[in-house]
Amino acid sequence: MATIYDAFDVEYRLEYLGLPVHPEWRKNIKRWTYYSDSFNGGNDFRSGQYLVKYVLESGEEYDNRIKATPLDNHCKSVVETYNSFLFRTPPKRDYGTQVGNDPALDPFLADADLDGRSFDAFMRDCATYSAVYGHVWVMIDKPTTQVSTRAEELSQEIRPYVSIITPENVIDWKYMRKSNGVYALASLTLLDGIDEDAAYYRTITATETTIFTRTSKDKKANIVDVIPNPIGVVPCVPVYAGRSQTKGFGISDISDIADMQRAIYNELSELEQLVRISNHPSLCKTSSTQASAGAGSVIDLPDDLEPALKPYLLEPSGSGINHIISSINEKTDSINRMANMGGVRSTVSRQLSGIAMQTERELLNARLSQKADNLELAEEHIWRLWAMWQGKVFDGVIDYPDSFNIHDKENTVALLKLAKETNPSNEQLLKEIDIMLAKALIKDEDTLERVIEAQQEQQVNLDTTTQHKPMTSPTQMIEHMKEMVEQGYTTEQILELHPEIQGFFNGGTDDA
Repeated sequence: MATIYDAFDVEYRLEYLGLPVHPEWRKNIKRWTYYSDSFNGGNDFRSGQYLVKYVLESGEEYDNRIKATPLDNHCKSVVETYNSFLFRTPPKRDYGTQVGNDPALDPFLADADLDGRSFDAFMRDCATYSAVYGHVWVMIDKPTTQVSTRAEELSQEIRPYVSIITPENVIDWKYMRKSNGVYALASLTLLDGIDEDAAYYRTITATETTIFTRTSKDKKANIVDVIPNPIGVVPCVPVYAGRSQTKGFGISDISDIADMQRAIYNELSELEQLVRISNHPSLCKTSSTQASAGAGSVIDLPDDLEPALKPYLLEPSGSGINHIISSINEKTDSINRMANMGGVRSTVSRQLSGIAMQTERELLNARLSQKADNLELAEEHIWRLWAMWQGKVFDGVIDYPDSFNIHDKENTVALLKLAKETNPSNEQLLKEIDIMLAKALIKDEDTLERVIEAQQEQQVNLDTTTQHKPMTSPTQMIEHMKEMVEQGYTTEQILELHPEIQGFFNGGTDDA
């Protein structure tokens, strides 16, 4: 795929060469580059020159200010925090009868993109880049090497593989509605590369992949190669972070966060300038006055210098520093609210009511659940295309977590402790409190399951002992046995729970 460093230049050259460009691509290419720079940070962000230039500031001064200004990368922090929750519990995959028995499955799971990346790591990268851009495309392809047997295919590792295509490189796409009302991807145009003289691109349809070049001389599409498409569908899947009304176009998770991050970046530059000037004030003097810089420096004044022209220091009061820091903190809080992460990313303890904390956790849980559903849907589509390349049908099930239990463990334990100290009379309520306490303290699912089972078994034994006390008289025996028969107990169960019954018949013998 092409590497796009300057969205303005690429857009101009593609239009100049007359390439087919989707309206959404033309409208969002600059924004996508901005999202990518905001997430990557470092040199990518500095090269974008997102710092506001001062009036009368020279190019050299502006470059020096860019180098001196750090970036507090909130975009990367938010996206990686989302992924830490999404992939904390691995998705459950049932590959079905056909795909599950395919010999190429295990090599694919270990190396999904033929570059050493496992399929789990690949899906995590899909989640990352879709959160940055709003969506990415996943192409499922298979090498066209001709082999005569399946054994040769396996020995040469000729199998389907996947690759991520970011939106900058998908310059056009079309959906068509089938007779049954379902929209299907009809074509996809990928930008392979671009230079001063030509653009290189390919168009993928359900029947073939056509590779083109278009030069600045004739501005015509010259066909380089045509590759048949044996599976009969466009082997590309969009992975959305958030769906929009336009098919093939998603909504970025960092669209507003990137703008707020840029505002903080500019305020950090202002803060750096204020600190620098406050610590190094400017010396105002006449040209005839000799002065040197540094601690303990000597100022040589002319003998005939007028008192009003004596040198003096010009420095700001520094009161604006606190205002800038306060503004940065408010913008950081705003980012946490936009990302629904006030209780996750905040470094300062906040006093929130129980309802406010619960609402914040539920909002984050809802957002994560939506992202998990989008990944689940995309992965199912990926496996269907993978199976088609192998001449099979995917009849399995992909299941991502539906709920993300996000809570403050210390606060939860404290609340459960207070609830238990009230000594509720309801035994069932005490049992539920113990189970909730175990869930809050134990992370390992197997250990938690054993603890809960032991707790429930202990409760059952306690209930059995409480409900079936030894009988002391024939009258009590008759009434209690009648109740047990009505409850469905068998004769063996009654005798097991009440061995003292034998004592009421024939002096404890077994004869009835």
